[in-house]
Amino acid sequence: MDAVLLVDHQPIAPPAGPAGVVVRALLTIAGQVPAHRQRTPLAISLVLDRSASMGGDRLEAAKAASISAVERLHPDDVVSVIAFDDQVEVVAPPAARARQFQLVQQVSDIYTGGSTNLSGGWLRGRQHMEQALGMLGSLEGSSRRIVLLTDGHANAGIIEPATLVELARTARAMGITTTTIGVGEGYDDDLLRAMADAGGGNSWYVERPDQAQDVLAEEMGNLLSVSAQGLSVTLTLEDSVAMFATHSSWPATSVANTFTFDLGDLYASEPKPVLVELFVPADRLEALASSGAAIATLVVAADVLLDGGGVEHRSMTLGVAASLETQSTMVPAVEHAVLLARAAKAREDAASRQREGDAEGAREFMLRASLDLSSSALMEDPDMAAELQLQVRDLNALAERYEQREFSEIEAKYQMQRSYNARRGKKRNDGTLRREP
Repeated sequence: MDAVLLVDHQPIAPPAGPAGVVVRALLTIAGQVPAHRQRTPLAISLVLDRSASMGGDRLEAAKAASISAVERLHPDDVVSVIAFDDQVEVVAPPAARARQFQLVQQVSDIYTGGSTNLSGGWLRGRQHMEQALGMLGSLEGSSRRIVLLTDGHANAGIIEPATLVELARTARAMGITTTTIGVGEGYDDDLLRAMADAGGGNSWYVERPDQAQDVLAEEMGNLLSVSAQGLSVTLTLEDSVAMFATHSSWPATSVANTFTFDLGDLYASEPKPVLVELFVPADRLEALASSGAAIATLVVAADVLLDGGGVEHRSMTLGVAASLETQSTMVPAVEHAVLLARAAKAREDAASRQREGDAEGAREFMLRASLDLSSSALMEDPDMAAELQLQVRDLNALAERYEQREFSEIEAKYQMQRSYNARRGKKRNDGTLRREP
């Protein structure tokens, strides 16, 4: 587990805000698969919605994606498959992949049914992952995950969002994580994202059925490259320093001047960022600068998978230091991260405005974010300009759709997923959406 911290700063003054300096800190944590470690078996329960609304292309795509996913498993991995509508059907109970001789045909035979007992399907998946613990062998660091794929709202069984989220949180305490995949425009993205956050997994959006296979392939790639579990970052501020902005959307708790971010598992295939802006008031600049002390500390902690087997809890401490000069400093990588984070927040705000019926307000958020990117000095940087230009084209296209009133709930979900990807270090997963600007 490696961590890189980049810091820059810029002074602010009224009317932009109270006088002082804003320090921007970008922490990036990367993992590696242990070179000589025996592969740790994993367990996965695929929980598929087969309600009436999943009929046709959606269910066929979900089945094809599930078949592709199980075909990537190793013989000693444990897998189960569950299908649910108003009833819950165990398509395949948990067993080693090598013993699931009819699994592909069993998944192919899933058919559509009635309403959506989301809780029933998920709870059966949790039961299967509890059973899987004894099937995985003695090697520490195994992963057990429920992957829930649905296109609708929970309307049978347990339907209260808070209860469903708490169930996912409780399962995580048992070592069982939850990933959610929403399909189309009818599902409850707030609920599925909250369940994934509480469950320590990922949240995905499938706009078109043909994207399901890419999403499940990415999820399987993550599971097969776990390098550390229970990754957290604790940020403690010096007494006079305040949090100015938190751009990363990891689940977080705070007590006084200490903030703890829950980053879930660390994958070798996907570094994880934490991006914050801290404010140092003008009357403390001289004292802090002369002392040379860090204005904050970051503690990165995780259970790291080791070469040769076993797991070890490790932590590292980094100091957030800045010169606190009255002139700005700019680190291109930090500026780039801040720009994309602001664009991500604009996408969320636009989606919220759209859902309130304020298309003009949504359009304004898109245009302001586009202008912010277009006017950045990074547009002159050949290494960063191409990505920013793609963002600008996409934001402008969405602004035009809002202006023409050519939008639907799909637009809001698209915006929310793009924001989620950007703020969780998953920008490369934008490709799974495959939407033309």
